[in-house]
Amino acid sequence: MARLCKKVVETPIQCSTDAFYKFFKKQANFLPNVCGSVVQTIGLADGNKSWVNTVGSRKVIEILSSESCRDTAEKIKYVVESFDDRSRKITYKVLEGALLQQYESFSVTLQVTSSSTAKWTINYQKKDPASENPDFYLQLLPTVNATVDIYLRSNDY
Repeated sequence: MARLCKKVVETPIQCSTDAFYKFFKKQANFLPNVCGSVVQTIGLADGNKSWVNTVGSRKVIEILSSESCRDTAEKIKYVVESFDDRSRKITYKVLEGALLQQYESFSVTLQVTSSSTAKWTINYQKKDPASENPDFYLQLLPTVNATVDIYLRSNDY
């Protein structure tokens, strides 16, 4: 069995930490408008009728697929695996998408810290030890953080 690997990226944010967390918990539908250079579309999946993230809620997101193919998007279906409002933490687990061709499992956790940082942790298991690390996806997250931060500050959240 492949070993579980972890990659982390942290970026400072200037907006309210509560507003940043709330954006991802309740307003993810704004992502294509806020950071369209990374998130192409996002939609509800499997009968979900609310954008509020609850354990088990499912969504489909289309993101930039690679640096070499800027005109194509990669569709990923995910489920909210857990969240903790007290520690401002949400964990998403990938259910479907091209990612799962390389990885046995793939999950992403956002934690908005009291020290005004947005910390993303990617946990993954490679199907093949020769598969690439998910560095491309990790490199997208600072752009997402920065654009959401700017959006929230410019809209007085």
